[in-house]
Amino acid sequence: MATIKGFRGIRYNPEKIENFGDVLAPPYDVINSKEQVELYHKSPYNVIRLILSKGDDDSKYQEAAQTFRIWIENGTLTQDEEPSIYPYYQEFEENGKKLTRKGFLAAVKIEDFSTKKILPHERTFPKHKRDRLKLNTACKANMSPVFSVYSDPEIIIEKLLDEKLTSEPIFDITNEDGVRNKLWKISDPDTISFIGNHLEDKSLLIADGHHRYETAIEYRNIQRELNGGVAGDEPYEYVMMFLSNAEDEGLIINPTHRVVKNMGGLDQASFLNKLGEEFNIEKMSYKEGFSDIGYEEFTILTKDAEFVYRASLKTNNTESPNNLAVTLLHDKVFNKIIDEESAGILYTKHLDEAVSLVKDGDYELAFVLPELRAGDIFDIVLTGDRMPQKTTYFYPKILSGLVFNPLA
Repeated sequence: MATIKGFRGIRYNPEKIENFGDVLAPPYDVINSKEQVELYHKSPYNVIRLILSKGDDDSKYQEAAQTFRIWIENGTLTQDEEPSIYPYYQEFEENGKKLTRKGFLAAVKIEDFSTKKILPHERTFPKHKRDRLKLNTACKANMSPVFSVYSDPEIIIEKLLDEKLTSEPIFDITNEDGVRNKLWKISDPDTISFIGNHLEDKSLLIADGHHRYETAIEYRNIQRELNGGVAGDEPYEYVMMFLSNAEDEGLIINPTHRVVKNMGGLDQASFLNKLGEEFNIEKMSYKEGFSDIGYEEFTILTKDAEFVYRASLKTNNTESPNNLAVTLLHDKVFNKIIDEESAGILYTKHLDEAVSLVKDGDYELAFVLPELRAGDIFDIVLTGDRMPQKTTYFYPKILSGLVFNPLA
């Protein structure tokens, strides 16, 4: 169902860049203002100058585009001669276990969500889409990949990639957080064709980069209109994606916990009483409450110094697959008991941060969510449903600056 092919990537020139660790960066949407400044100072060629240029008005997009053109002209960036895919492996440690997430960057035909060839799982916001659209339009390129997953229990593609990766990688760097990142290039037409054919009957689930994908749809529609309204095979009909196998042991989906600052006038006892109308509530020790949380349960941390509370729905809705904890939390807590808009919610992937924020008195409650499974997300989105924003945290994050995909 998905159409996948190679593309002539624009990437940092190894003959010009001595240390790739100086020029790559995290995804733009996880970089705070302090980190932005640090990345600017790290190297005059750091990708931050393209994906998150400084400025408060639209001039920053033109500045990024000008920088992009200059780097191409002076050889800092180079474009590959032949269509290629770019295997990207990340080695990391999770809960004491060494893992490798394997995948590759390719050009994927943009599809409207109605076709169910490419599936979203989170809601998006117009502001963020406008930002990325202005950047793509100015630079005429995808500056960062969309991260998507496919289902392939026999791990055919990973085995093939392992066989083909006989040469040294384009780069091999380890982040400050201990993640080792390796990138290669494969230009063999037969290999690229085999991978495309193997995935043509599969749907792709967007793991990270929903705003980037919806931006790609809008950019494609604008370019179609400018070119007579006809769908074709132009570069803007495709978007750069990193593709990984949902059955890969290295695909880790961590939850994003919610920490609440304002309970809207409720005290702890009143909140728990209201919650108990639809949920079974069990008082537990810290150790019990933060381990083995079921996929349809969540744990509540209050200012109680000794106990936490586990919530599970009293009556499951067997007609809907979307009874995952994060959906229940938003539907039955933030929509009914605590107002989501005024709650001052902080989202964090770190359990220890959620605990300290409540213990230190800065926040009233923390909702600790369970791990997620790719199969559950597939089941939900195939029904046309979406999950709340900041539901998933796919770890590790894909670095920015691996490859750029020209759209003209």
